[in-house]
Amino acid sequence: MAAAGEVAFRRVAGRWEVAEVSNQSTGYCPDPECRPSVAAALDRAGVARPDRFTHEIVFRRCTGCDELNIVREGDFVCVFCDADLPAAGA
Repeated sequence: MAAAGEVAFRRVAGRWEVAEVSNQSTGYCPDPECRPSVAAALDRAGVARPDRFTHEIVFRRCTGCDELNIVREGDFVCVFCDADLPAAGA
């Protein structure tokens, strides 16, 4: 599964490790389920990482106005047109 997002690194005891990692990417808009792909890539690189996203983002495209939304606090409502957002998919 493809993934995208943001990663912040820090140096600890002479080695790099992941300080923060998210799926925040407004171009690709990956679902949080992409986390295993991110974890596998970091493991292959030998970089210590958290067991989960430190910032998990849920994206949904509005079927009413076609705008991309970030779902906040489980509120699946479009901030642009107030329509309900799909429960699944971006």
